[in-house]
Amino acid sequence: MTSVPATDVHVLDRTVDELLDASGLVDSMRSEIAAGAVYVVPSGIDRALLVELRAYLTRVGQSSLPSYHRIEVGAPNSHRMNDGDERSYVRGRFHQFSFYPWNQDLFGLFDLLGPAYRVKNLLSGLPPASFLGRMPEQGCTARISVQFYPRGGGGLNRHTDPVDRHQLTVPTLELSHRGDDYATGGIYVIRADGSTLDVQEHLDVGDVLFFNAATPHGVATIDHADALAWHRFEGRWIALLAVNKLQSTADIGDSVDLG
Repeated sequence: MTSVPATDVHVLDRTVDELLDASGLVDSMRSEIAAGAVYVVPSGIDRALLVELRAYLTRVGQSSLPSYHRIEVGAPNSHRMNDGDERSYVRGRFHQFSFYPWNQDLFGLFDLLGPAYRVKNLLSGLPPASFLGRMPEQGCTARISVQFYPRGGGGLNRHTDPVDRHQLTVPTLELSHRGDDYATGGIYVIRADGSTLDVQEHLDVGDVLFFNAATPHGVATIDHADALAWHRFEGRWIALLAVNKLQSTADIGDSVDLG
């Protein structure tokens, strides 16, 4: 897989729902994202609902034990702590909550985030409902991965993600805001000259970020000068709208940690 350097950041005023009826714009976005462009699109989801989701997951994280489960058919919705876990393709420090389309959840997340998943599929040149059924397709399944990066050390190494039959882009939905929930750090991508493009400055709660998964990117340390306190769940929150290969799928590459 060849890495794709980042180019420009485009902030749209159309919502994700509106993109579903704008095939010409989606076609243009697909070409530009393939070449390295970054897009920020409002989700149109009520901000209060996203804050409520965050509060709910905080309670789950504080009141139940983390556990690790492989990505395979029938995997439960679950949460885990990742603090340099060697089972991960990319090293990082974050708390992860995973949801699969064959399970139920209180917020009906696959319905709530369905429009963004459909745009993801269209941008990848796929039918809009791809991978959203209860059973996997082509060895892959949708997985919503809510990730919390704690103040005082949360982050993710620079890396690339696989671009293959299942995706061109891996959208992220912002659930927090730099300047309110934390002060420094966040998502960045790498330009052709090796410089860092701080994408976080363009993002607010409810925005969806689209860029080529093969673009080198990472999460700069969240409030690195603060004391690390996992249990407070203070820091950066996002929801990753992923399509992941199953554990048994061998013909799709892995994410590559660039250190």
